[in-house]
Amino acid sequence: MSLVDIVRDAGIIGCGGAGFPTHVKIDAKVDLVLANGAECEPLLASDQRVMEHYADEILEGLLLIMSHTSASRGLIGVKKHYHGAVEALTEQLNGRGNVQLGLMGNTYPAGDEHILLADLTGRIVPEGGIPLQVGAVVSNVLTMVQVARAARGRVVTDRIVTLAGEIEHPQVIIAPIGTPVLDLLLRCQPRIPVEDIAIIDGGPMMGRIVGTGASVNKTTSGILFLPRDHPVVQQKQITMEAMIRRSVAACCQCRYCTDACSRYMQGHHIEPHRVMRTLAYKLEQPTSVMTAAFLCSQCGLCEFACPMYLSPRRAYAEILERLRAAGVKNPHHHAPRQLHEFNKYRKIGKDRITRRYQLKPYEDHDLPLTRMEDPPRVAISLTQQSGAPSEPVVRRGDHVSKGQLIARIPAGKLGANHHASISGQVVEVSSDRIVIMGG
Repeated sequence: MSLVDIVRDAGIIGCGGAGFPTHVKIDAKVDLVLANGAECEPLLASDQRVMEHYADEILEGLLLIMSHTSASRGLIGVKKHYHGAVEALTEQLNGRGNVQLGLMGNTYPAGDEHILLADLTGRIVPEGGIPLQVGAVVSNVLTMVQVARAARGRVVTDRIVTLAGEIEHPQVIIAPIGTPVLDLLLRCQPRIPVEDIAIIDGGPMMGRIVGTGASVNKTTSGILFLPRDHPVVQQKQITMEAMIRRSVAACCQCRYCTDACSRYMQGHHIEPHRVMRTLAYKLEQPTSVMTAAFLCSQCGLCEFACPMYLSPRRAYAEILERLRAAGVKNPHHHAPRQLHEFNKYRKIGKDRITRRYQLKPYEDHDLPLTRMEDPPRVAISLTQQSGAPSEPVVRRGDHVSKGQLIARIPAGKLGANHHASISGQVVEVSSDRIVIMGG
């Protein structure tokens, strides 16, 4: 069986956030495989703990992908101040010539695969493109661990997640896929009433607010529990209608958002300050300013830079949704030959973001890695990956064992397999989730 088949059967999708099926990503020929351990979102420490505790499996997975893709070179991107991770990885490499560490500064969004590639190798991904176009495969370090385990017969049943915020016991936890976030909150003992807490799936910059009924997915790198009146929560809750009104009244076209834009610094033709002006006009046909929404990475640096607290990121997300609904395709395919001349001078330190968004009280660089006991109930999403929803292969009332296949990739479509993360009885099967009760 080929590595592609092994990875597909194990249900591995990208752990960095996009959830793209890994078996599709590695089915290529490249000269470079890059393991992404940059983890640039404030408060998150999941990848740090992975690199400290599972450096051997990261290397094992990396070498497997290198062999399959015929890559002659491997890189592991890690921030140089992650001393424990650097030490563990260096010990595993032990002078290995074809795999090296790529040490990085503490900036945001260093974990963006476009930026990671440019900073460590000088390769610039074209507009709307992917690393494959410049001869590289980029995958998260936890994905590398999962590939190594898949080669030994293990499927994906758990996720390493950072838990931080208004809780007594912040930690990095190994949780079964489908664990309710409310279980995690109660485990960590909230400092304020649960009804006063907003739950963010992901980091403070790119994460999204979810309800107490949400569950851990394969893409969940962190769960933040913040007060509902926290600036990060308030920013995420501003309606698009309010944002448009504020933009029309307050945007002075200062360009701060464009000068901070991570994609603009890559030489891409995107200028967030210009899209804010288009919000004032109801244009029948999209302009190049609007279609630049296809190039936005949603990193949120434009929000950070704006002195008027506007959000070009939200504007781009809204425009992109409308363009796709209208069947518009990305018209931007420029391939920059060099980065913006001020790229290295305009990088935003992560500590600046932590201070600006009042996250310092929740920052802890020594979060312990713990393993959670199986919860009494899990709800496994069938839509957590890029592509089509997975097809259930179990019925309500079936008894399943941990690791058993419960949903598969639809024939001929992009998708992912999913497995039972606990043993128990299937109590719900719908088009978007399978619920299992333990015991």
